[in-house]
Amino acid sequence: MGRPPLPVGTFGKIGFLLLPSGEIQARARFRDFDGRTRLVSKTGVSRAAAERALKTELAARRGPGGAGIITASSRVSALIEAWLGTDHGWSTGTERTYRSVIRTSVLPAFGQLTLQEVTPGRVGRALTAIAKASGPGAAKTARACLSGMFSQAIDDGAITANPVRDATVRIDTTAKKAPRALTAEQTTRLVELLHASPRAAELDLVDIVDWMLATGARIGEAVALRTGETAGRPLLDLDAGTWEVNATAVRVPKRGMVVQPRTKTAAGWRIIALPEFAVEMVRRRLASPHRPDTELVFPAPVAGTLRDPNSVSGDLRQLLDGFECEVCGGTGFQPATPTSATGRPVRCGEGPWSWVTSHTFRKTVATRLDEAGFTPRQVADQLGHANPSMTLDVYFGRQVVSAEAARVLGR
Repeated sequence: MGRPPLPVGTFGKIGFLLLPSGEIQARARFRDFDGRTRLVSKTGVSRAAAERALKTELAARRGPGGAGIITASSRVSALIEAWLGTDHGWSTGTERTYRSVIRTSVLPAFGQLTLQEVTPGRVGRALTAIAKASGPGAAKTARACLSGMFSQAIDDGAITANPVRDATVRIDTTAKKAPRALTAEQTTRLVELLHASPRAAELDLVDIVDWMLATGARIGEAVALRTGETAGRPLLDLDAGTWEVNATAVRVPKRGMVVQPRTKTAAGWRIIALPEFAVEMVRRRLASPHRPDTELVFPAPVAGTLRDPNSVSGDLRQLLDGFECEVCGGTGFQPATPTSATGRPVRCGEGPWSWVTSHTFRKTVATRLDEAGFTPRQVADQLGHANPSMTLDVYFGRQVVSAEAARVLGR
């Protein structure tokens, strides 16, 4: 009976051969991932140098970063490295969120365990602790990351079952707050306040809010609104009254703000019918003699560059906190404690509009369409949701979406 084959991704005994040139050749048989065993060799001026060169080559053949193949005895930290090194097609924001949760929650809890030591019970207890320390959202993200990692380990033959799927997570959650949207009267009043605010005009926020209330777009999609074409058709067709939503604004490390050529999710790509007031607003902006030379419809007021959605949200937050607020007198900051421990002003949060966020505008659009008799599927298409259940659960208080939406959202 012959010797059993090498396990996939491993090598046999290293041998050495003196070459006529005087160099030393180190060689070993390596079983590749197609199941074939091949002879791999490297040379060096000495036996030790040749062995080091060969081991470097063998490590590179094993997997990403030379970390080697993943087995049941591998540490979870190695699995994390391999999983993060795989192209999953994530958006920039998703990858940033996953890496943050892995660094702060997953690695401390699981990094030094081997794959075979990770049981459903250990997963459940760790996720429960993460939920208590960082909140249910962090635990949910950590679970998604762990499940993806162990699914990859199953595909690589390291384990046969995913311990995350059988884990019981004990998370003490309070009842979710009902989605809150602006009423029609509140929407009218808030628009009036924005249009009358010199600060809102200075920050050029009025038209952005109008655009979000007209379309239900995410704030990143709104600031990424631009002219130009894609596949030979205009992104923003003002004559037809449509907008193809195919990008969002994100911050990329070491690159700054960029227009990501895809939306938050695959379902986010959509063509929206625009209300007439939104079309006229864009026409006015594009015809302005002070408009910078850019395809962006809502560039930064001074630089004329792509806006950061977080900065826009922060500016909007201060305005909303200050509107009609008797406590802070319209500043948006607490008067009694002007700075926090970090030296930054403390937001007021006591005003009648402090509950409103930029995401409230999406919920408001969803609610208006729901009240007008649109189906959950139609509203989900307007917002760019894959599942109507998401729209129903979170937002109610593919192609061109019904033009009737533009009529309902018009003024």
